[in-house]
Amino acid sequence: MVIVADRDRTRAGYIAGLRLLADLLEDQPDIPYYEFGRMSFALGGTEAEAAETIEQAVAALTAAGIEFDRGETDHAQSVEFVVAGVEYGFSRVRDAAWAAHQARQSYQENVQVAVAC
Repeated sequence: MVIVADRDRTRAGYIAGLRLLADLLEDQPDIPYYEFGRMSFALGGTEAEAAETIEQAVAALTAAGIEFDRGETDHAQSVEFVVAGVEYGFSRVRDAAWAAHQARQSYQENVQVAVAC
């Protein structure tokens, strides 16, 4: 078995980690797995960069013949697809929606709720 001491945050490292995880789960049936098999994450970068990443991903999924769901709302944009037993998705909250959320939360540190005894 290969033990990775340092986390490789490159794309190649992520793919290698997924392969190692799949092998580990297959070889060690006593290790539990998540039966709903979902991996989801938020895209970083600017809203424009995320939109470009989503467009490129949509083109790649289309070229690969993979069915996917694309979400476009005033709040966020997202892509989700399923490969065998695993759902994979990524999204980006729009800047205006995030700013509105932060504005709604701006009072949070000033409000204190008394707990009844």
